[in-house]
Amino acid sequence: MNVSDLLIAAKLHARIDFNDDDDGLLLILAAAAGDVAHAAEYTLPPAAADLPDDLRLAIIDQAAMLYDARAQDTERPVGLSMAAARIVARYRGVRLCLPPPATE
Repeated sequence: MNVSDLLIAAKLHARIDFNDDDDGLLLILAAAAGDVAHAAEYTLPPAAADLPDDLRLAIIDQAAMLYDARAQDTERPVGLSMAAARIVARYRGVRLCLPPPATE
């Protein structure tokens, strides 16, 4: 997916006023898109414009969390942001884990 379409919205959401980190933010957006798509079990479209609005917000919020944590001692925050987790839960849904059939 071309995440450059999400750059302006991500900068507004994360309150980034300068262009110095745009290249790094694009990498963060790509990682966030992968995180959200994997958690939601959703196949990303080629264009960001084709994303549902709630998944677009989840990617942008996840990118803002990763951007905020970029200077921490740990490698990377584990898990999704709170907003992204709530959004992807709607896509994941509920699964029934039935026991395997009994063999005789």
